[in-house]
Amino acid sequence: MDLMILATELNGIGKLIYNGLYQWVQSWGNDYALMGAFGITVILFTLFLKLATLPFDVWQKVLTRKNALKMEVMKPELDKITKQCGQNRELLMQKQRELYKKHKYSAFSACLPSLLTLAIFFMVFSGFNSAVRHYNSAVFDDLSNVYETAYTAAIAEKTDEISDEAALETYAIGEAEQAVLASYNPERFLLTKNIFMPDNWKSPIPDIQTYSGTGMGKLGISDADRLEYQKIMSPIIQKYNFNEEGKKVWNGYLILPIISFALSILSTKLIKAPETPQMAGQTEEQMKAQQSQAKMMTYIMPFMMGIFALFYSTAFALYMVVSNLFTTAFNLGFNIVSKQIDKKRKDEIMSRTIKK
Repeated sequence: MDLMILATELNGIGKLIYNGLYQWVQSWGNDYALMGAFGITVILFTLFLKLATLPFDVWQKVLTRKNALKMEVMKPELDKITKQCGQNRELLMQKQRELYKKHKYSAFSACLPSLLTLAIFFMVFSGFNSAVRHYNSAVFDDLSNVYETAYTAAIAEKTDEISDEAALETYAIGEAEQAVLASYNPERFLLTKNIFMPDNWKSPIPDIQTYSGTGMGKLGISDADRLEYQKIMSPIIQKYNFNEEGKKVWNGYLILPIISFALSILSTKLIKAPETPQMAGQTEEQMKAQQSQAKMMTYIMPFMMGIFALFYSTAFALYMVVSNLFTTAFNLGFNIVSKQIDKKRKDEIMSRTIKK
């Protein structure tokens, strides 16, 4: 079974989450009614990461704001040269470049922090998947040891009392299964029964297809012994994945993915992108189509993040919620401060105009 652990070796972020922060949290906080150690780990990791990357967020907001102010100043001149150049695309592009250079306007510079943020997101996403795979593999390894120890002990204890081999085997299996059930304690988060499984209609305990399969929402531990897994996990699956009537139980109720999506949309609404200038030769219809595409793009990213939160582990969905909550609060605070600065700037301009 140790080979299985090695097959799910943690990556860099996974080691930081699982071997570093998670082990530390377990040393002082692992027995809460509604939140286990990994839930606390996710919240702390997210807050640490957001604080560490806060300078990049501020950088992005400042660059975006500067571009918006520059565009505000350039807009009348852009409209003027558009009328002057007519359909002369080459002249219009030349005039636009000169104007951009004059005002030091660069749309690409504001995209650099966003690219960095996106790279960090996928690194964290990979890290969480690595930690979740490692945890599930480690749990199976521990339960296998519990099963084999209890099975061997039962055989040794009852060999002299039970002469029938089939009966002895049945007794030993029963004792091993009870030992496995007694030692298994899934980490929940609020209404979600297992934080290492998705907050959706998936079962709390992964079946062999989820455990060994690859793809969205699957653990990808491909070298698992299917018969061994079913032997060890069957009593746990029966207990946690089905209710007393034998109906399948959901791991969660989609609460975290929905909150994550809503916060992501709200955060996007709080970000005012700089106005995109009309390019050379564009018709009004083409300009409207460009604006429509830009508006649609603002919803694509929240939708993608919502899909990640829905189909991957509850731990990752919790990371998304905390991260989006932090980002929303930051954007709201930045907007409030920006409005005060803009108001002060306009008052100063008005004051100088009146004095003249």
